[in-house]
Amino acid sequence: MEINSEVDKKISFNLSPTSINTFYQSPLLFYLRYISRVPDDTRVPVCYGLSGNIVHDCLQKYANNDFNRQNIFSHFSDQWLKKNLHYHKNLKNEILSQEEYILALIKGLNIVDGHSEHVCEETISFPFLENENMIIGLKGIIDLQAKQKSSSEGVIIDYKTSNSINSGKDFERQALFYNYLVYKKGKSLPKKTVFKYLKLGAEKVYSFSPEDVEQFEEELMSIAEQIFEYGTDIGKYPVGNINDIFNSKKEACIKEVIRRNGFYDSEAFVHAMF
Repeated sequence: MEINSEVDKKISFNLSPTSINTFYQSPLLFYLRYISRVPDDTRVPVCYGLSGNIVHDCLQKYANNDFNRQNIFSHFSDQWLKKNLHYHKNLKNEILSQEEYILALIKGLNIVDGHSEHVCEETISFPFLENENMIIGLKGIIDLQAKQKSSSEGVIIDYKTSNSINSGKDFERQALFYNYLVYKKGKSLPKKTVFKYLKLGAEKVYSFSPEDVEQFEEELMSIAEQIFEYGTDIGKYPVGNINDIFNSKKEACIKEVIRRNGFYDSEAFVHAMF
């Protein structure tokens, strides 16, 4: 997400699975995060993202033959210390279990071994829509594209290190987004897209047709056009759900809600709201 040069002064950002889900959750938070880009003001748990990124990094390096099974665990341990995961605490005010993530990593290594022709962490991006004020692109990073050895079928794999299986629309939208990027790049759609829940030893499978992907493009167009309509006026962006433990801009959200409602006693407003 790079702001254009002073010549045109247009706001430039990408629609991605994360930014789209943010828009559906809270258009106001989307505005603060991707358009005005206000600084973070609320402390949020970072251990989940850090630990998940370490597992992803290890699986990428293993699939690319940068490390074998004998030394991938040393790399994991080095990164665990480097990211201070012996210090960062989770929502229960506890340190994450390193052993739990090592077991998740082992499950991921077995998944990599069950596939061939690995394409890891491919970033696919391209321009999408533009008006006089904004340039909107599309961007996604796909954990793994490969062929399943048992069937020779092409698959997309996304690794998850969460403790529960998400059955909501946001993960289905993420799977559709990856298929759309692959399709627009000129590749054949994969036979299936699989979210691998490494800590749970479970998976969720999606399959999409070209018609599904084309319909999703209409959804993307609708989102972009809605953003164009709201423009740079923060007051036009609906508040939505800002009470998220991972909302690092909660104070900015609250200040905007206070401004809209004419509350002068911010403490009383926050007490009434929460």
